[in-house]
Amino acid sequence: MTSSDDIDQTPLSNRWFWLAVAVLIIGWLGPFPQLSSVQQRALGIALFALISWSAQPIPIEISSLGVLLLLPASGLLDFAATFAPFAQPTIWLVFSGMVLSLLLSATGLGDRLAQRVRPLIAGGGRWRVLIGLHVLSLATAFLVPSGVVRVLLLMPIGISLTQAIAPAGGIEARRWGAAVALSLVCGTYFGGCGVLTGSVPNLVVIGQLEAATGRVVFWGEWLRWMFPVIGALRTVLCLGVVWLVAGRGLPAPAITDRQDPAPLNSDQRRALFLLLAGVCLWATDPLHELPPVYVGLFLVLMSILPGWGPLNLARLREINFPLYFYIAAIFGMGAALDMSGVNERVVSTVLQLLPDAGGHWFSACLALTAAALPLDFLMDIAAVGAVVTPSLLEVGQGYGLTPVASAMSVAMATSLVFLPYQAAPFMVALTYRQVALKQMVLTMLILSLLSLLLLCPLNVLYWRLTGLI
Repeated sequence: MTSSDDIDQTPLSNRWFWLAVAVLIIGWLGPFPQLSSVQQRALGIALFALISWSAQPIPIEISSLGVLLLLPASGLLDFAATFAPFAQPTIWLVFSGMVLSLLLSATGLGDRLAQRVRPLIAGGGRWRVLIGLHVLSLATAFLVPSGVVRVLLLMPIGISLTQAIAPAGGIEARRWGAAVALSLVCGTYFGGCGVLTGSVPNLVVIGQLEAATGRVVFWGEWLRWMFPVIGALRTVLCLGVVWLVAGRGLPAPAITDRQDPAPLNSDQRRALFLLLAGVCLWATDPLHELPPVYVGLFLVLMSILPGWGPLNLARLREINFPLYFYIAAIFGMGAALDMSGVNERVVSTVLQLLPDAGGHWFSACLALTAAALPLDFLMDIAAVGAVVTPSLLEVGQGYGLTPVASAMSVAMATSLVFLPYQAAPFMVALTYRQVALKQMVLTMLILSLLSLLLLCPLNVLYWRLTGLI
């Protein structure tokens, strides 16, 4: 994988950089009597990070390393707390996914899987390709619990598929590369939110519900209440948005020949065995209760095992390790905002502004969804679920909602991702340089806005019909 800087840099990038620096300075020095000095510094660093990550005037790894330097230098966190995210399972699950992604590309298994998938997906016109990619990406959400890992597994296959359906290269390959990448990442993430284990924020919200009330939401219950609208319908919506942004100018895919491919070599067979073993273990984690990160690290160990593993240790140098700076920085920012009291202040302000639901279930659910949105723009959405769910459960009780209905309303908010930095799978997808930042941002904005305005109200009506509220 390569650097995550945008593949369509523009002269305006420097303006964004200086805007980010100006916001940082104002945050530290500006006269804001309503905020404490600690809150000012935290908010200034957060806004610097969000502007840098959204516009990417400099590579995201560099801006993220800057954030990791600013957090202890400002006194918001000590050095150990700043770099504590490197000890969290998330970092190592991402590492596992990167190794598996490398396994697909280094052994050529990604190309072979693309050959198998190609006749099914690319055997017709453009719509068939995009529909097939959305179905494939949504199906993986039922099997692999981490959105980042799913993207890391799907992208090498998608790149090989792009090369097959646009063999001439040039502008045709660039257009198909963008459409394929958007289909895979948006399909598996936005559609995957309809599956309990398909999105980390889902698990965070439900974990907060269980901690507060003791109520356990089972996998099948979530599927019943969220998948028809937030999973299936949103995948259809995603298909339409991807077509609007990247699909209309696509050339026809190359004609697919159905020649039988050669047998897999020994490295490819071992890589396929490891991949299937990982998918089986991840898909059955409710049975064996083995944490996903343990499965991932076991697969890494087997991949580089001397004498058997398809990879040698030196190949790990090809992994984009600087991307970990971003993941650590966004977790560190969440900790700094929480420690400084910014999170609490934002939540209390939003709660004060919430309208009276008037005892109506429809407006009550949507009010809780809207209340969680502001924090979406300050931190990773998985952290948002942990911050806002306890408070909004109490608000929902005041509205007359059950705790489960309140938690589900919050989960609709944490399924909305407007900008790539809000969820790591989108940032990881950008590192493959198949899609321009502006294309991804436009797709995410349209999809999240339509979800908020159309699908969230429709989902509340569906809950009413199915007896949740």
